[in-house]
Amino acid sequence: MENIRLLEAPHLSASGKLYVSLMLALVFAMCMAMLPVDSFVDRDAYLAYAEGSLAIVALNAAQGVGVVLTNEPLWLLINALLSLLFDPEYCVRIVIGVSAFLVAKTVVQNNFQRLIVVVLFLLLPQVLKNYVIHLRQGLAIGVFMAGWYASTDRRRWALMLLTPFIHASFFFVIAFLLFNRLLEGIKASAVIRVIAFLAVGLFLSFATIWLAAGLGARQAGEYQGAAGADISGLGFIFWTLFGCIYALQGKKFLRENMLAVGVLIFYLTSYFFLPVAARIFESMLLLILIAGLGLTNYRKTAFWILFSFYFLAQWYPRLGLPGLGWGVENYV
Repeated sequence: MENIRLLEAPHLSASGKLYVSLMLALVFAMCMAMLPVDSFVDRDAYLAYAEGSLAIVALNAAQGVGVVLTNEPLWLLINALLSLLFDPEYCVRIVIGVSAFLVAKTVVQNNFQRLIVVVLFLLLPQVLKNYVIHLRQGLAIGVFMAGWYASTDRRRWALMLLTPFIHASFFFVIAFLLFNRLLEGIKASAVIRVIAFLAVGLFLSFATIWLAAGLGARQAGEYQGAAGADISGLGFIFWTLFGCIYALQGKKFLRENMLAVGVLIFYLTSYFFLPVAARIFESMLLLILIAGLGLTNYRKTAFWILFSFYFLAQWYPRLGLPGLGWGVENYV
């Protein structure tokens, strides 16, 4: 346990925490934004967004309001506005820099006493990829985290409700958030909430693609028929173990972290049936990991051991690959 305490940051004043958080976030954002624009998978698509977003909006509008709202209109609008002032390359760099800064600043500042561990969370490939290849999702996560840690309810909801219009996975996240608020409102026990999220996960495993197709979301075609393809099951095993550790912490912990736990339950129940489940899970991955900071005793030790193994298991196969794996098409 003493070794784990060494991972904790010293106490600083609020202004000191803000200063360190800003500096770390700035370094993180600059490192991400300064990476070569054309050396990673999907960067051509993001350059195309910077050039043609207005045309995409017009095309979607011709198909109806539902198509507009389910195809990330705010993401398209942001790109269209940036393209009025900057070349496509700089548009991409700005999106990366802003996204990385928002996430790093909010997460570090609000979890400062676990500074070293939080930095490791940010450097986990599943998190880091949002500022390398999944740039749209990275921006949505940045806005969501800024809302999650906002000082007022009005600002919190204003920011979080924008996120589905940047990345469609947040339609699910917001739905889970509202569902959890409903369960809180009827004072459902932790056990009932877990069962409720389990039932929702099973339902969505089979209904999501059909619903997305009905609303005209472009992701429906991308994921149609892809369930079960190229799934090793290792992620399922890892995150089942994380879930067991969280469950062992007790009902109070589950109630206080029910959104994170609920998304984890959804991910596990839909792992083999719903291809988009991984993207929804990754949108909430930081909050799921941050929940682990509240573990105690042997559960805390087990969490750090499992996370350390997971961290190394994700990084080791990437060493020596082009772009640390992000330059390889379809590399996980």
